[in-house]
Amino acid sequence: VSQTGDDAPTGPIRGQLQPPPGRRPPEPGGVREPTRQRNIAGDLVAAALLVTALLLPWNLYFGMAIPGSSKPLLAVLFVATLLALLSIALAGSWRSSSAKFNAALAGRLRLALNSPYALLVLGFVAFDVYETVRFGGTVNVPGGVGPGAWVGIAGALLSARPVVRAADDGGDNGRSVRIIGYASMVGAALSFAFNLFWRVRYALQSAGGSDFGKQNIAVIATAVVYGVVALIAVVVGSRWLLRSTRASRLATVALGVSTLVAGILVWILPAGRDIDAFHGIAQNTSTAGVGFEGYLAWAAAAAIFAPPALLARRNPSAKEENAWRAAARNGLLLIIVWCLGSMAMRITDLAVGVALNYPFSRYDSMVLAAFDLTTALLAVWLRINLGNDAVSARLISSLCGLVATLSITRVVVGVALAPRFEESPNAPAPNPVYGNNLAQQITSTFDVALCVLALCILAAAVITGQLGARRVRRRRRRPTHTRGGPAGTHPGPAAPTTRIPVGHAAPPSAAATTRIPTGGAAPQLAGSPRIFRGDDSATRQIPVQKPRIFRPPQDPR
Repeated sequence: VSQTGDDAPTGPIRGQLQPPPGRRPPEPGGVREPTRQRNIAGDLVAAALLVTALLLPWNLYFGMAIPGSSKPLLAVLFVATLLALLSIALAGSWRSSSAKFNAALAGRLRLALNSPYALLVLGFVAFDVYETVRFGGTVNVPGGVGPGAWVGIAGALLSARPVVRAADDGGDNGRSVRIIGYASMVGAALSFAFNLFWRVRYALQSAGGSDFGKQNIAVIATAVVYGVVALIAVVVGSRWLLRSTRASRLATVALGVSTLVAGILVWILPAGRDIDAFHGIAQNTSTAGVGFEGYLAWAAAAAIFAPPALLARRNPSAKEENAWRAAARNGLLLIIVWCLGSMAMRITDLAVGVALNYPFSRYDSMVLAAFDLTTALLAVWLRINLGNDAVSARLISSLCGLVATLSITRVVVGVALAPRFEESPNAPAPNPVYGNNLAQQITSTFDVALCVLALCILAAAVITGQLGARRVRRRRRRPTHTRGGPAGTHPGPAAPTTRIPVGHAAPPSAAATTRIPTGGAAPQLAGSPRIFRGDDSATRQIPVQKPRIFRPPQDPR
Protein backbone atom coordinates (compact mmCIF):
# COMPACT_ATOMS: atom_id res chain seq x y z
CA VAL A 1 0.00 0.00 0.00
CA SER A 2 1.49 3.33 -0.99
CA GLN A 3 1.56 6.10 1.60
CA THR A 4 0.95 8.71 -1.04
CA GLY A 5 -2.54 7.37 -1.82
CA ASP A 6 -5.69 8.01 0.16
CA ASP A 7 -7.03 4.44 -0.05
CA ALA A 8 -7.38 2.30 3.00
CA PRO A 9 -4.78 -0.46 3.21
CA THR A 10 -6.02 -3.78 1.92
CA GLY A 11 -4.66 -7.26 2.20
CA PRO A 12 -5.21 -10.56 0.46
CA ILE A 13 -8.71 -12.06 0.76
CA ARG A 14 -8.40 -15.42 2.43
CA GLY A 15 -11.04 -18.11 2.39
CA GLN A 16 -14.36 -18.20 0.56
CA LEU A 17 -17.30 -15.89 0.93
CA GLN A 18 -19.95 -17.31 3.18
CA PRO A 19 -23.63 -17.12 2.23
CA PRO A 20 -25.73 -14.58 4.09
CA PRO A 21 -27.24 -15.81 7.34
CA GLY A 22 -30.59 -17.49 6.92
CA ARG A 23 -29.98 -18.48 3.28
CA ARG A 24 -29.02 -22.01 2.38
CA PRO A 25 -26.60 -22.70 -0.46
CA PRO A 26 -28.12 -24.49 -3.47
CA GLU A 27 -28.21 -28.23 -3.11
CA PRO A 28 -26.07 -30.21 -5.54
CA GLY A 29 -28.97 -32.22 -6.93
CA GLY A 30 -31.46 -29.40 -7.25
CA VAL A 31 -31.94 -26.38 -9.45
CA ARG A 32 -31.34 -22.84 -8.29
CA GLU A 33 -34.39 -20.82 -7.38
CA PRO A 34 -34.47 -18.26 -10.27
CA THR A 35 -33.98 -21.00 -12.86
CA ARG A 36 -36.56 -23.18 -11.13
CA GLN A 37 -39.13 -20.39 -11.26
CA ARG A 38 -38.52 -19.95 -14.98
CA ASN A 39 -38.92 -23.68 -15.55
CA ILE A 40 -42.19 -23.68 -13.63
CA ALA A 41 -43.42 -20.74 -15.72
CA GLY A 42 -42.59 -22.68 -18.89
CA ASP A 43 -44.49 -25.72 -17.64
CA LEU A 44 -47.54 -23.61 -16.84
CA VAL A 45 -47.51 -22.07 -20.32
CA ALA A 46 -47.21 -25.55 -21.84
CA ALA A 47 -50.20 -26.79 -19.85
CA ALA A 48 -52.26 -23.77 -20.90
CA LEU A 49 -51.41 -24.34 -24.57
CA LEU A 50 -52.34 -28.02 -24.38
CA VAL A 51 -55.72 -27.24 -22.85
CA THR A 52 -56.36 -24.44 -25.36
CA ALA A 53 -55.60 -26.78 -28.26
CA LEU A 54 -58.56 -28.93 -27.23
CA LEU A 55 -60.94 -26.04 -27.89
CA LEU A 56 -59.60 -25.11 -31.34
CA PRO A 57 -60.20 -26.77 -34.72
CA TRP A 58 -57.55 -29.16 -36.01
CA ASN A 59 -58.81 -29.10 -39.59
CA LEU A 60 -61.97 -28.20 -41.49
CA TYR A 61 -63.67 -31.42 -40.42
CA PHE A 62 -62.39 -32.12 -36.92
CA GLY A 63 -62.45 -30.26 -33.62
CA MET A 64 -64.63 -29.81 -30.58
CA ALA A 65 -66.43 -26.90 -32.27
CA ILE A 66 -66.68 -28.65 -35.66
CA PRO A 67 -70.02 -30.38 -36.29
CA GLY A 68 -69.75 -34.07 -37.11
CA SER A 69 -66.26 -34.57 -35.69
CA SER A 70 -65.08 -38.14 -35.22
CA LYS A 71 -65.64 -39.22 -31.61
CA PRO A 72 -62.92 -41.91 -31.63
CA LEU A 73 -60.44 -39.32 -32.88
CA LEU A 74 -61.57 -36.93 -30.15
CA ALA A 75 -60.85 -39.68 -27.63
CA VAL A 76 -57.36 -40.12 -29.07
CA LEU A 77 -56.78 -36.37 -28.78
CA PHE A 78 -57.89 -36.38 -25.14
CA VAL A 79 -55.57 -39.29 -24.31
CA ALA A 80 -52.59 -37.61 -25.99
CA THR A 81 -53.33 -34.37 -24.13
CA LEU A 82 -53.65 -36.23 -20.83
CA LEU A 83 -50.27 -37.91 -21.34
CA ALA A 84 -48.64 -34.57 -22.09
CA LEU A 85 -50.14 -33.02 -18.97
CA LEU A 86 -49.08 -36.07 -16.98
CA SER A 87 -45.47 -35.44 -17.98
CA ILE A 88 -45.66 -32.04 -16.32
CA ALA A 89 -47.24 -33.50 -13.19
CA LEU A 90 -44.79 -36.39 -12.78
CA ALA A 91 -41.54 -34.84 -13.99
CA GLY A 92 -42.29 -31.15 -13.86
CA SER A 93 -40.01 -28.37 -12.77
CA TRP A 94 -41.83 -28.04 -9.46
CA ARG A 95 -39.99 -31.20 -8.35
CA SER A 96 -36.55 -29.84 -9.24
CA SER A 97 -35.86 -28.35 -5.80
CA SER A 98 -35.41 -31.79 -4.27
CA ALA A 99 -31.90 -33.18 -3.84
CA LYS A 100 -33.16 -36.54 -5.15
CA PHE A 101 -34.38 -35.01 -8.41
CA ASN A 102 -32.87 -36.83 -11.39
CA ALA A 103 -32.90 -34.40 -14.31
CA ALA A 104 -31.85 -37.00 -16.89
CA LEU A 105 -34.59 -39.44 -15.90
CA ALA A 106 -37.17 -36.64 -15.80
CA GLY A 107 -36.15 -35.51 -19.28
CA ARG A 108 -36.58 -38.99 -20.73
CA LEU A 109 -39.97 -39.37 -19.07
CA ARG A 110 -41.19 -36.02 -20.39
CA LEU A 111 -40.05 -36.88 -23.91
CA ALA A 112 -41.74 -40.28 -23.85
CA LEU A 113 -45.08 -38.95 -22.59
CA ASN A 114 -45.19 -36.15 -25.19
CA SER A 115 -44.21 -38.28 -28.18
CA PRO A 116 -47.81 -39.49 -28.85
CA TYR A 117 -48.97 -35.89 -29.15
CA ALA A 118 -46.28 -35.07 -31.72
CA LEU A 119 -47.20 -38.20 -33.69
CA LEU A 120 -50.85 -37.12 -33.68
CA VAL A 121 -49.93 -33.74 -35.19
CA LEU A 122 -47.80 -35.42 -37.85
CA GLY A 123 -50.76 -37.67 -38.61
CA PHE A 124 -52.94 -34.64 -39.38
CA VAL A 125 -50.23 -33.27 -41.67
CA ALA A 126 -49.96 -36.59 -43.51
CA PHE A 127 -53.76 -36.77 -43.84
CA ASP A 128 -53.88 -33.33 -45.44
CA VAL A 129 -51.10 -34.24 -47.88
CA TYR A 130 -53.05 -37.34 -48.85
CA GLU A 131 -56.27 -35.38 -49.39
CA THR A 132 -54.45 -32.68 -51.35
CA VAL A 133 -53.12 -35.24 -53.82
CA ARG A 134 -56.43 -37.08 -53.92
CA PHE A 135 -58.60 -34.00 -54.50
CA GLY A 136 -56.17 -32.20 -56.80
CA GLY A 137 -57.99 -30.43 -59.62
CA THR A 138 -61.46 -30.98 -58.09
CA VAL A 139 -63.85 -28.81 -56.10
CA ASN A 140 -63.33 -30.84 -52.91
CA VAL A 141 -61.42 -28.96 -50.21
CA PRO A 142 -58.72 -30.77 -48.18
CA GLY A 143 -58.93 -30.55 -44.42
CA GLY A 144 -55.81 -28.46 -43.88
CA VAL A 145 -54.14 -28.07 -40.49
CA GLY A 146 -55.88 -25.77 -38.04
CA PRO A 147 -54.71 -23.64 -35.10
CA GLY A 148 -55.46 -26.48 -32.70
CA ALA A 149 -52.50 -28.39 -34.13
CA TRP A 150 -50.26 -25.28 -34.04
CA VAL A 151 -51.05 -24.53 -30.41
CA GLY A 152 -50.89 -28.20 -29.47
CA ILE A 153 -47.47 -28.86 -30.96
CA ALA A 154 -46.11 -25.77 -29.22
CA GLY A 155 -47.45 -26.98 -25.87
CA ALA A 156 -46.17 -30.52 -26.41
CA LEU A 157 -42.66 -29.35 -27.29
CA LEU A 158 -42.58 -27.05 -24.28
CA SER A 159 -43.67 -29.83 -21.93
CA ALA A 160 -41.23 -32.29 -23.53
CA ARG A 161 -38.33 -29.96 -22.91
CA PRO A 162 -35.98 -31.16 -20.14
CA VAL A 163 -35.60 -29.17 -16.95
CA VAL A 164 -32.98 -26.46 -17.40
CA ARG A 165 -30.26 -25.99 -14.84
CA ALA A 166 -28.60 -22.70 -13.98
CA ALA A 167 -25.36 -23.77 -15.62
CA ASP A 168 -26.78 -24.14 -19.12
CA ASP A 169 -29.12 -22.31 -21.45
CA GLY A 170 -31.46 -25.11 -22.28
CA GLY A 171 -29.23 -26.99 -24.67
CA ASP A 172 -28.48 -26.47 -28.31
CA ASN A 173 -31.56 -27.45 -30.31
CA GLY A 174 -30.35 -25.74 -33.47
CA ARG A 175 -30.13 -28.97 -35.44
CA SER A 176 -33.73 -30.02 -34.85
CA VAL A 177 -34.99 -26.52 -35.66
CA ARG A 178 -32.94 -26.45 -38.86
CA ILE A 179 -34.59 -29.70 -39.92
CA ILE A 180 -38.00 -28.11 -39.28
CA GLY A 181 -36.97 -25.05 -41.29
CA TYR A 182 -35.82 -27.06 -44.30
CA ALA A 183 -38.97 -29.20 -44.17
CA SER A 184 -41.08 -26.05 -44.10
CA MET A 185 -39.44 -24.52 -47.16
CA VAL A 186 -39.43 -27.77 -49.14
CA GLY A 187 -43.07 -28.46 -48.28
CA ALA A 188 -44.10 -24.93 -49.29
CA ALA A 189 -42.24 -25.21 -52.60
CA LEU A 190 -43.87 -28.56 -53.39
CA SER A 191 -47.32 -27.20 -52.52
CA PHE A 192 -46.77 -24.17 -54.74
CA ALA A 193 -45.67 -26.34 -57.67
CA PHE A 194 -48.58 -28.76 -57.18
CA ASN A 195 -51.24 -26.05 -57.02
CA LEU A 196 -49.73 -24.15 -59.94
CA PHE A 197 -49.77 -27.31 -62.04
CA TRP A 198 -53.47 -27.91 -61.46
CA ARG A 199 -54.46 -24.29 -62.07
CA VAL A 200 -52.47 -23.98 -65.28
CA ARG A 201 -53.83 -27.33 -66.41
CA TYR A 202 -57.37 -26.12 -65.73
CA ALA A 203 -56.77 -22.91 -67.70
CA LEU A 204 -55.34 -24.79 -70.66
CA GLN A 205 -58.06 -27.45 -70.70
CA SER A 206 -60.89 -24.94 -70.43
CA ALA A 207 -59.50 -23.06 -73.42
CA GLY A 208 -60.14 -25.99 -75.72
CA GLY A 209 -57.02 -25.35 -77.76
CA SER A 210 -58.23 -22.42 -79.92
CA ASP A 211 -60.27 -20.32 -77.48
CA PHE A 212 -57.36 -19.34 -75.28
CA GLY A 213 -58.13 -15.77 -74.21
CA LYS A 214 -58.11 -13.17 -71.48
CA GLN A 215 -59.84 -15.30 -68.89
CA ASN A 216 -57.29 -18.10 -69.22
CA ILE A 217 -54.42 -15.62 -68.97
CA ALA A 218 -56.05 -14.12 -65.88
CA VAL A 219 -56.26 -17.53 -64.19
CA ILE A 220 -52.60 -18.30 -64.87
CA ALA A 221 -51.36 -14.82 -63.89
CA THR A 222 -53.34 -14.83 -60.65
CA ALA A 223 -52.10 -18.32 -59.74
CA VAL A 224 -48.47 -17.36 -60.38
CA VAL A 225 -48.55 -14.04 -58.50
CA TYR A 226 -50.48 -15.35 -55.50
CA GLY A 227 -48.33 -18.47 -55.26
CA VAL A 228 -45.00 -16.66 -55.57
CA VAL A 229 -45.93 -14.11 -52.88
CA ALA A 230 -46.99 -16.85 -50.45
CA LEU A 231 -43.87 -18.92 -51.15
CA ILE A 232 -41.53 -15.96 -50.62
CA ALA A 233 -43.20 -15.17 -47.29
CA VAL A 234 -42.71 -18.74 -46.06
CA VAL A 235 -39.09 -18.83 -47.23
CA VAL A 236 -38.25 -15.51 -45.55
CA GLY A 237 -39.81 -16.58 -42.25
CA SER A 238 -38.43 -20.13 -42.26
CA ARG A 239 -34.95 -18.92 -43.16
CA TRP A 240 -34.58 -17.65 -39.59
CA LEU A 241 -34.87 -21.24 -38.38
CA LEU A 242 -31.65 -22.12 -40.18
CA ARG A 243 -29.52 -19.68 -38.20
CA SER A 244 -28.24 -20.07 -34.67
CA THR A 245 -27.76 -16.39 -33.81
CA ARG A 246 -29.62 -14.83 -30.91
CA ALA A 247 -31.29 -12.33 -33.25
CA SER A 248 -32.71 -15.10 -35.46
CA ARG A 249 -33.99 -16.99 -32.43
CA LEU A 250 -35.70 -13.91 -31.05
CA ALA A 251 -37.30 -13.27 -34.45
CA THR A 252 -38.43 -16.90 -34.65
CA VAL A 253 -40.04 -16.71 -31.22
CA ALA A 254 -41.84 -13.50 -32.17
CA LEU A 255 -43.12 -15.02 -35.41
CA GLY A 256 -44.25 -18.21 -33.67
CA VAL A 257 -46.10 -16.31 -30.96
CA SER A 258 -47.69 -14.09 -33.61
CA THR A 259 -48.84 -17.19 -35.49
CA LEU A 260 -50.51 -18.72 -32.45
CA VAL A 261 -52.24 -15.48 -31.46
CA ALA A 262 -53.43 -14.88 -35.02
CA GLY A 263 -54.87 -18.38 -35.37
CA ILE A 264 -56.81 -18.06 -32.12
CA LEU A 265 -58.10 -14.56 -32.94
CA VAL A 266 -59.27 -15.42 -36.45
CA TRP A 267 -61.16 -18.43 -35.12
CA ILE A 268 -62.93 -16.70 -32.23
CA LEU A 269 -63.60 -13.27 -33.78
CA PRO A 270 -66.99 -12.77 -35.48
CA ALA A 271 -65.21 -11.31 -38.51
CA GLY A 272 -62.80 -14.23 -38.70
CA ARG A 273 -64.47 -15.77 -41.75
CA ASP A 274 -64.17 -12.46 -43.60
CA ILE A 275 -60.50 -12.11 -42.66
CA ASP A 276 -59.78 -15.66 -43.81
CA ALA A 277 -62.15 -17.67 -45.97
CA PHE A 278 -61.04 -20.87 -44.20
CA HIS A 279 -61.63 -19.35 -40.74
CA GLY A 280 -57.98 -19.56 -39.72
CA ILE A 281 -57.59 -23.22 -40.71
CA ALA A 282 -54.55 -23.17 -42.97
CA GLN A 283 -54.52 -24.97 -46.28
CA ASN A 284 -51.28 -25.76 -48.06
CA THR A 285 -49.19 -22.89 -49.39
CA SER A 286 -50.62 -20.90 -52.34
CA THR A 287 -54.11 -22.37 -51.92
CA ALA A 288 -55.10 -19.37 -49.81
CA GLY A 289 -51.87 -17.51 -49.11
CA VAL A 290 -49.36 -18.76 -46.56
CA GLY A 291 -50.02 -22.39 -45.71
CA PHE A 292 -49.64 -24.63 -42.69
CA GLU A 293 -46.09 -25.48 -43.80
CA GLY A 294 -45.12 -22.09 -42.41
CA TYR A 295 -47.49 -21.77 -39.45
CA LEU A 296 -46.80 -25.20 -37.99
CA ALA A 297 -43.03 -24.89 -38.39
CA TRP A 298 -42.92 -21.43 -36.83
CA ALA A 299 -45.00 -22.49 -33.84
CA ALA A 300 -42.81 -25.55 -33.22
CA ALA A 301 -39.55 -23.62 -33.57
CA ALA A 302 -40.79 -20.88 -31.26
CA ALA A 303 -41.60 -23.45 -28.58
CA ILE A 304 -38.06 -24.81 -28.80
CA PHE A 305 -36.30 -21.44 -28.84
CA ALA A 306 -38.53 -19.49 -26.46
CA PRO A 307 -37.22 -20.64 -23.03
CA PRO A 308 -33.50 -19.94 -23.62
CA ALA A 309 -34.19 -16.83 -25.72
CA LEU A 310 -36.71 -15.08 -23.49
CA LEU A 311 -35.74 -16.29 -20.02
CA ALA A 312 -32.07 -15.42 -20.38
CA ARG A 313 -30.88 -12.42 -18.40
CA ARG A 314 -30.62 -9.28 -20.52
CA ASN A 315 -27.29 -7.57 -19.92
CA PRO A 316 -27.02 -3.90 -20.91
CA SER A 317 -24.25 -4.63 -23.40
CA ALA A 318 -23.81 -3.58 -27.00
CA LYS A 319 -24.03 -7.21 -28.12
CA GLU A 320 -27.42 -7.73 -26.47
CA GLU A 321 -28.72 -4.45 -27.82
CA ASN A 322 -27.62 -5.33 -31.34
CA ALA A 323 -29.33 -8.72 -31.08
CA TRP A 324 -32.70 -7.12 -30.32
CA ARG A 325 -32.17 -4.60 -33.10
CA ALA A 326 -31.36 -7.33 -35.60
CA ALA A 327 -34.45 -9.29 -34.53
CA ALA A 328 -36.62 -6.22 -35.11
CA ARG A 329 -35.03 -5.70 -38.52
CA ASN A 330 -35.84 -9.30 -39.45
CA GLY A 331 -39.48 -8.77 -38.52
CA LEU A 332 -39.60 -5.56 -40.54
CA LEU A 333 -38.22 -7.42 -43.55
CA LEU A 334 -41.11 -9.89 -43.42
CA ILE A 335 -43.62 -7.03 -43.17
CA ILE A 336 -42.00 -5.34 -46.17
CA VAL A 337 -42.11 -8.51 -48.25
CA TRP A 338 -45.75 -9.22 -47.49
CA CYS A 339 -46.94 -5.62 -47.96
CA LEU A 340 -45.24 -5.35 -51.33
CA GLY A 341 -46.60 -8.78 -52.25
CA SER A 342 -50.12 -7.74 -51.23
CA MET A 343 -49.79 -4.64 -53.37
CA ALA A 344 -48.73 -6.81 -56.32
CA MET A 345 -51.73 -9.10 -55.78
CA ARG A 346 -54.13 -6.15 -55.63
CA ILE A 347 -52.67 -4.63 -58.79
CA THR A 348 -53.02 -8.01 -60.50
CA ASP A 349 -56.65 -8.26 -59.44
CA LEU A 350 -57.24 -4.70 -60.61
CA ALA A 351 -55.74 -5.48 -64.02
CA VAL A 352 -57.83 -8.65 -64.29
CA GLY A 353 -60.98 -6.74 -63.32
CA VAL A 354 -60.31 -4.09 -65.95
CA ALA A 355 -59.48 -6.65 -68.64
CA LEU A 356 -62.56 -8.77 -67.97
CA ASN A 357 -64.79 -5.78 -67.16
CA TYR A 358 -65.73 -6.96 -63.68
CA PRO A 359 -68.14 -4.61 -61.86
CA PHE A 360 -65.82 -3.93 -58.94
CA SER A 361 -64.66 -0.59 -57.59
CA ARG A 362 -61.23 0.36 -58.88
CA TYR A 363 -61.00 3.05 -56.22
CA ASP A 364 -61.20 0.53 -53.37
CA SER A 365 -58.42 -1.57 -54.86
CA MET A 366 -56.18 1.49 -55.23
CA VAL A 367 -56.85 2.56 -51.63
CA LEU A 368 -55.91 -0.89 -50.35
CA ALA A 369 -52.75 -0.89 -52.47
CA ALA A 370 -51.87 2.56 -51.10
CA PHE A 371 -52.12 1.25 -47.52
CA ASP A 372 -49.81 -1.63 -48.43
CA LEU A 373 -47.28 0.71 -50.04
CA THR A 374 -47.31 3.18 -47.14
CA THR A 375 -46.72 0.44 -44.58
CA ALA A 376 -43.92 -1.05 -46.68
CA LEU A 377 -42.13 2.30 -47.15
CA LEU A 378 -42.28 3.11 -43.45
CA ALA A 379 -40.97 -0.36 -42.60
CA VAL A 380 -38.12 0.12 -45.09
CA TRP A 381 -37.11 3.41 -43.46
CA LEU A 382 -37.23 1.83 -40.02
CA ARG A 383 -35.19 -1.16 -41.09
CA ILE A 384 -32.48 1.12 -42.50
CA ASN A 385 -32.35 3.47 -39.51
CA LEU A 386 -32.89 0.97 -36.72
CA GLY A 387 -29.14 0.46 -36.44
CA ASN A 388 -28.35 4.17 -36.71
CA ASP A 389 -27.34 5.57 -33.32
CA ALA A 390 -27.93 9.12 -34.57
CA VAL A 391 -31.70 8.50 -34.64
CA SER A 392 -33.29 8.83 -31.21
CA ALA A 393 -34.76 5.77 -29.57
CA ARG A 394 -38.01 7.63 -28.90
CA LEU A 395 -38.49 8.34 -32.62
CA ILE A 396 -37.78 4.71 -33.49
CA SER A 397 -40.30 3.47 -30.92
CA SER A 398 -42.93 5.93 -32.13
CA LEU A 399 -42.54 4.88 -35.75
CA CYS A 400 -42.65 1.20 -34.77
CA GLY A 401 -45.96 1.94 -33.09
CA LEU A 402 -47.11 3.60 -36.31
CA VAL A 403 -46.17 0.47 -38.28
CA ALA A 404 -48.27 -1.62 -35.88
CA THR A 405 -51.18 0.81 -36.30
CA LEU A 406 -50.94 0.67 -40.09
CA SER A 407 -50.76 -3.13 -40.01
CA ILE A 408 -53.98 -3.33 -38.01
CA THR A 409 -55.59 -0.74 -40.27
CA ARG A 410 -54.67 -2.81 -43.32
CA VAL A 411 -56.68 -5.73 -41.97
CA VAL A 412 -59.71 -3.60 -41.10
CA VAL A 413 -59.73 -1.74 -44.41
CA GLY A 414 -58.98 -4.92 -46.35
CA VAL A 415 -62.14 -6.54 -45.02
CA ALA A 416 -64.30 -3.42 -45.27
CA LEU A 417 -63.36 -2.46 -48.84
CA ALA A 418 -62.98 -5.93 -50.34
CA PRO A 419 -65.42 -6.57 -53.23
CA ARG A 420 -68.24 -8.98 -52.42
CA PHE A 421 -70.68 -11.11 -54.35
CA GLU A 422 -74.35 -10.37 -54.03
CA GLU A 423 -76.14 -13.03 -52.04
CA SER A 424 -78.65 -15.01 -54.05
CA PRO A 425 -81.98 -15.82 -52.39
CA ASN A 426 -81.81 -19.38 -53.72
CA ALA A 427 -78.24 -19.96 -52.59
CA PRO A 428 -77.63 -23.03 -50.42
CA ALA A 429 -76.94 -22.66 -46.72
CA PRO A 430 -73.36 -21.60 -46.03
CA ASN A 431 -70.88 -24.03 -44.56
CA PRO A 432 -70.84 -23.72 -40.74
CA VAL A 433 -67.03 -23.66 -40.63
CA TYR A 434 -65.58 -21.87 -43.65
CA GLY A 435 -66.46 -19.73 -46.66
CA ASN A 436 -67.55 -16.11 -47.25
CA ASN A 437 -68.93 -13.90 -50.00
CA LEU A 438 -65.74 -11.99 -50.80
CA ALA A 439 -64.88 -11.84 -54.49
CA GLN A 440 -61.26 -10.98 -53.73
CA GLN A 441 -59.61 -12.76 -50.79
CA ILE A 442 -56.20 -11.20 -50.21
CA THR A 443 -56.43 -10.45 -46.49
CA SER A 444 -55.70 -13.62 -44.53
CA THR A 445 -54.58 -15.01 -41.20
CA PHE A 446 -51.03 -14.04 -42.07
CA ASP A 447 -52.01 -10.35 -42.05
CA VAL A 448 -53.24 -10.75 -38.48
CA ALA A 449 -49.99 -12.52 -37.61
CA LEU A 450 -48.07 -9.54 -38.99
CA CYS A 451 -50.12 -7.22 -36.76
CA VAL A 452 -48.96 -9.15 -33.70
CA LEU A 453 -45.43 -9.28 -35.12
CA ALA A 454 -45.47 -5.48 -35.48
CA LEU A 455 -46.37 -5.21 -31.79
CA CYS A 456 -43.44 -7.51 -31.01
CA ILE A 457 -41.19 -5.22 -33.05
CA LEU A 458 -42.44 -2.28 -30.99
CA ALA A 459 -41.57 -4.18 -27.81
CA ALA A 460 -38.11 -4.95 -29.20
CA ALA A 461 -37.57 -1.26 -30.01
CA VAL A 462 -38.53 -0.30 -26.45
CA ILE A 463 -36.20 -2.94 -25.00
CA THR A 464 -33.39 -1.76 -27.26
CA GLY A 465 -33.87 1.82 -26.08
CA GLN A 466 -33.83 0.72 -22.44
CA LEU A 467 -30.67 -1.34 -22.91
CA GLY A 468 -28.94 1.59 -24.60
CA ALA A 469 -29.99 3.99 -21.84
CA ARG A 470 -28.80 1.61 -19.12
CA ARG A 471 -25.48 1.18 -20.88
CA VAL A 472 -25.00 4.96 -21.09
CA ARG A 473 -25.91 5.44 -17.43
CA ARG A 474 -23.51 2.71 -16.39
CA ARG A 475 -20.72 4.35 -18.37
CA ARG A 476 -21.40 7.70 -16.73
CA ARG A 477 -21.45 6.22 -13.23
CA ARG A 478 -17.94 4.78 -13.49
CA PRO A 479 -15.81 6.88 -11.08
CA THR A 480 -12.52 8.29 -12.27
CA HIS A 481 -9.90 7.44 -9.64
CA THR A 482 -6.69 9.46 -9.48
CA ARG A 483 -4.01 7.38 -7.89
CA GLY A 484 -0.83 8.73 -6.38
CA GLY A 485 2.37 8.14 -8.24
CA PRO A 486 4.79 5.41 -7.32
CA ALA A 487 7.24 5.81 -4.47
CA GLY A 488 10.05 8.15 -5.19
CA THR A 489 8.16 10.35 -7.65
CA HIS A 490 7.02 13.86 -6.81
CA PRO A 491 4.92 16.35 -8.72
CA GLY A 492 7.59 19.02 -8.57
CA PRO A 493 8.58 22.03 -6.55
CA ALA A 494 5.76 24.19 -7.86
CA ALA A 495 3.04 22.08 -6.24
CA PRO A 496 0.43 24.13 -4.38
CA THR A 497 0.32 24.18 -0.58
CA THR A 498 -2.85 23.70 1.44
CA ARG A 499 -3.11 26.00 4.45
CA ILE A 500 -5.10 24.81 7.45
CA PRO A 501 -5.54 27.67 9.91
CA VAL A 502 -5.60 27.01 13.65
CA GLY A 503 -8.61 28.42 15.47
CA HIS A 504 -7.26 31.72 17.01
CA ALA A 505 -8.90 35.08 17.15
CA ALA A 506 -5.83 36.82 15.81
CA PRO A 507 -4.61 36.27 12.30
CA PRO A 508 -2.55 33.12 12.09
CA SER A 509 1.17 33.51 12.28
CA ALA A 510 3.76 31.41 10.61
CA ALA A 511 4.23 29.33 13.77
CA ALA A 512 0.51 28.66 14.18
CA THR A 513 -0.08 27.40 10.66
CA THR A 514 0.54 23.85 9.54
CA ARG A 515 1.62 23.61 5.94
CA ILE A 516 0.78 20.30 4.29
CA PRO A 517 2.43 20.09 0.89
CA THR A 518 0.49 18.15 -1.74
CA GLY A 519 3.63 17.13 -3.51
CA GLY A 520 7.34 17.72 -3.33
CA ALA A 521 9.49 18.51 -0.31
CA ALA A 522 8.86 21.70 1.66
CA PRO A 523 11.00 23.07 4.53
CA GLN A 524 9.57 22.76 8.04
CA LEU A 525 9.08 25.97 9.98
CA ALA A 526 10.86 26.28 13.28
CA GLY A 527 8.66 25.56 16.25
CA SER A 528 5.82 24.06 14.21
CA PRO A 529 4.29 20.67 15.07
CA ARG A 530 5.89 17.79 13.23
CA ILE A 531 4.44 14.33 12.47
CA PHE A 532 6.92 11.48 12.44
CA ARG A 533 6.27 8.10 10.79
CA GLY A 534 8.41 5.03 10.96
CA ASP A 535 10.66 4.03 8.12
CA ASP A 536 8.83 1.77 5.70
CA SER A 537 11.19 1.97 2.76
CA ALA A 538 11.93 -1.75 2.88
CA THR A 539 8.54 -3.30 3.55
CA ARG A 540 6.21 -0.51 2.36
CA GLN A 541 4.04 -1.33 5.35
CA ILE A 542 3.04 1.12 8.03
CA PRO A 543 4.56 -0.10 11.31
CA VAL A 544 2.35 -1.15 14.15
CA GLN A 545 3.55 1.73 16.31
CA LYS A 546 1.24 4.68 15.81
CA PRO A 547 2.58 8.09 14.75
CA ARG A 548 3.49 10.41 17.60
CA ILE A 549 3.37 14.20 17.65
CA PHE A 550 6.42 15.91 19.13
CA ARG A 551 6.33 19.56 20.10
CA PRO A 552 9.42 21.66 20.94
CA PRO A 553 9.92 22.50 24.63
CA GLN A 554 8.36 25.76 25.76
CA ASP A 555 10.69 28.60 26.63
CA PRO A 556 10.39 29.29 30.43
CA ARG A 557 10.84 32.96 29.74
